[in-house]
Amino acid sequence: MQEDSESGVDLKFDRYVSIALRAGVILSISLVILGSSIVMIHNGIIPVQSGVLTSVDSNVNTNSGSVHLSDIAVGVMHLSGMYIIALGLWVLIFTPIAIVVIALVNFAFRGNRLYVVMSSIVLFNLFFALVLIS
Repeated sequence: MQEDSESGVDLKFDRYVSIALRAGVILSISLVILGSSIVMIHNGIIPVQSGVLTSVDSNVNTNSGSVHLSDIAVGVMHLSGMYIIALGLWVLIFTPIAIVVIALVNFAFRGNRLYVVMSSIVLFNLFFALVLIS
């Protein structure tokens, strides 16, 4: 009887992971496509010209460091394409982090202390790396 309830918990866990992965990827792709479309429309490069995309002097090139993490919310509210693209990329970065959080909750629910500790360490390392990188 214990096995049946554990397999039910496993199925729910798998379902939550599947939903989180799908939602994260779909939202990320949607934001990147929307942001790219806005950039193309505002810069008048429809149809897309590859020279404009790769040029260092282009408004579309992000190598200039013009998209800062702290400015994303304001940029998205102003419907700035580059900031919407940046938000899409951050959603993609946070998708696996959401999976670790779901796993942590699942392990805690099941009383598996070892994996709660391991998931907590992974989560700490991910956030620590994000702070150092950004």
